[in-house]
Amino acid sequence: MNSKTRKQLLSFAAATGVLFQLGGTAHAVQVFDLGEFVVHAPARVAVEEVAATPASVEGAYAGGQVANSNLMGVLGRQSFIETPVNVTGYTSELMENKQASNISDVVANDASVKEHSLSGASSAWTIRGFRTTQQDMQFNGLFGIAPRFYTGTEGYERVEVAKGPTALLSGVAPNGGNIGGSINFVPKRAKDTPINRVKLSYGNGSQFTQHIDVGHRFGENNKYGVRVNVLNRNGETSVDSEKNNVSSVVIGADMRGKKHRIGLDLGYVYNEIENPQYRVNFGATADNGESRKLFAGAKYTKENPYTVFEPNKNAKFGADNTWRRVTEKYGVLSGEYDLSKDWTAYAGVGMRYTSMDYYYNEFVVNNIKTGAATIGYKYNNQINKGLSIEAGVRGKIVNRGVTHNIGIAASRISYERYMGNRTFKNTFAGNVFTQTADSTWSHPDGYRGWESPLNDKNVTLGLSISDRIVTSDEAWQVILGGRIQKIKQTSYLTQTNFPKDANTTWNGSKVDSIYDKAAFSPSVGLVHKLNKHASLYANYMEGLQAGEIVSDGNSTNVLAPYKSKQIEFGTKVDFGNWSSSLSFYDIKNPYTKAQNKGSYDAEIRNRGIEWNIFGEPTKGTRILGGIMYLDAKIKSDSRTGASNVEGNRYAGAPKWNAVLGIEQDIKGVKGLTVTSRVKYVGEAYANEANTLRTPGFVTWDLGARYTWNSGNTPMTLRADVYNVLDKTYWNALDRNAVYLSGGRTFMLSLTASL
Repeated sequence: MNSKTRKQLLSFAAATGVLFQLGGTAHAVQVFDLGEFVVHAPARVAVEEVAATPASVEGAYAGGQVANSNLMGVLGRQSFIETPVNVTGYTSELMENKQASNISDVVANDASVKEHSLSGASSAWTIRGFRTTQQDMQFNGLFGIAPRFYTGTEGYERVEVAKGPTALLSGVAPNGGNIGGSINFVPKRAKDTPINRVKLSYGNGSQFTQHIDVGHRFGENNKYGVRVNVLNRNGETSVDSEKNNVSSVVIGADMRGKKHRIGLDLGYVYNEIENPQYRVNFGATADNGESRKLFAGAKYTKENPYTVFEPNKNAKFGADNTWRRVTEKYGVLSGEYDLSKDWTAYAGVGMRYTSMDYYYNEFVVNNIKTGAATIGYKYNNQINKGLSIEAGVRGKIVNRGVTHNIGIAASRISYERYMGNRTFKNTFAGNVFTQTADSTWSHPDGYRGWESPLNDKNVTLGLSISDRIVTSDEAWQVILGGRIQKIKQTSYLTQTNFPKDANTTWNGSKVDSIYDKAAFSPSVGLVHKLNKHASLYANYMEGLQAGEIVSDGNSTNVLAPYKSKQIEFGTKVDFGNWSSSLSFYDIKNPYTKAQNKGSYDAEIRNRGIEWNIFGEPTKGTRILGGIMYLDAKIKSDSRTGASNVEGNRYAGAPKWNAVLGIEQDIKGVKGLTVTSRVKYVGEAYANEANTLRTPGFVTWDLGARYTWNSGNTPMTLRADVYNVLDKTYWNALDRNAVYLSGGRTFMLSLTASL
């Protein structure tokens, strides 16, 4: 399908006709042409008056940007002021108005979340300083079902960000990525009012996007609903020669009965990224030839770190003719049944099938004086299958005026990863100071056939019990609960049966380790409502992750599942049209760096303060933002010599993060709104030794939208300029790596509600 000659429009008929199959591989490129379509808008008796912002957004707080309540796992749906944790649910209204095409665009509004992506094809973030990835997102409360690599937002009604370890509330993330918090995607549902939207967008480089969103309810009392989103995107991103092509279909169906609610969600995504930008690694001997290693520290120390140079905004550290091709297919069937007026049983089952074909490079700086670097290549074929099941019951018992809200939930999450991950031995020369997209980089010799042997299996079983105790005057709430989690993993590590190739090293399919461990994690929460507008809260929460596999080269040892522990307290205030919260937290998390030891040899302690604000303090003025101060340290380290980094700051975690967004309706021009957002990220270290530093940076966004009626059709034109000052900056990661970000981009879109 030639993007230069075809006419790309979207069709509701094409969406409902997609065959949903949980099978297939990504090494054969899969595309579908949506062809042409004609939409006939029903005639209207009268033209509705269009305001700059709807008077209210369903389920949203004043201003429409943040949800009134959020899904808190075993506790059910909880309002903002009555929840003993810091959580923010970003609405689809916010996503539309910010023109958020992916999750990074959404969480950019949260000061507790920092971008931590490794490349233009691999998204990751930190929450309260701890790393999480798309692989550990939840889909309507279920782990392991959301697309594993694709981060688009077109199928989501809300994106909920809960801060802190949440083992009791949400269980264990398959890849251990919910130490600092978790992100949950709430799928779109049909509303009582029909939805027929067509949106055309252009920007973020030269990408052209077509998106149709259709939702209808029918039957007696609107019992049945169907919501369909179809999106097609292609073109170059703001990074030189990088291209992003997406075709996705998301279907959400539901049925509402007197005692039961049933939902069915289906999704299909094909995403191809060509020539992705990649991180820059600084090698251990990149010290201008000094006798001691840079990060061990003769020339550069914690007191005198190497500050990464001012970047060239046109630099390109991803090689030409590389790619990542991903196919994601997923489905979830969920429902709940009212056993009585006080008790409800619920269950959900979901499956996901992901296939990936990933050919990429690594850019490693070997000399920081000359900029000399080495470019090496890797190739990864992967098939990943996920299955998630959850069942539980929620209800209440009233005894002498005290209400016990009981929650019991059991879950099972499993995934299998079939992967052929290989490294090509020959490398090529580059330079970190002068590098742009370089056609002289050549493809290395090596075997590139599709290979995906079984790499690992992971099964987690969990049972959680909670009691939310509420006094008769509702002034006090006490939450008591715990979760027992059993984790079993089988790893296949040492290659034995791949085709022999002298230019390639392999991982592969020999059983190397098996473990089967269980652990219990308790949680306590407290909420005291001073009045209907203000509350104090505190919690002790634990997270739980699978134990690490450590090796001395001859044998392996699997450590016990490890716990992250958080103490948090704070206050929340609701002024009616705007709200604010202030949180203080301390999280401790064990980890190991010495691979020949049989126990965890270090501990990370992240301690911080968060202030958040959102709402519409005056009519037509909306605010959203916050500040986080984070003291992230390696608190203890039992290693000896230069390896000991006790007292150093945790890599990739700046002390300060801040963001503030403002929207203002222009009273003199009906339907016009102007927007602005300022974001600050402080300086950070990219390694444990604290000898590699990135400076802080500020970005500024400006935008406007205009809503009007064209005949009988409401229209919205949105225009945004991101990073107005054209700031280019390095984003600190970890393990001696940084990622080049920034540069001015824009986005223009037109939405018609037919």
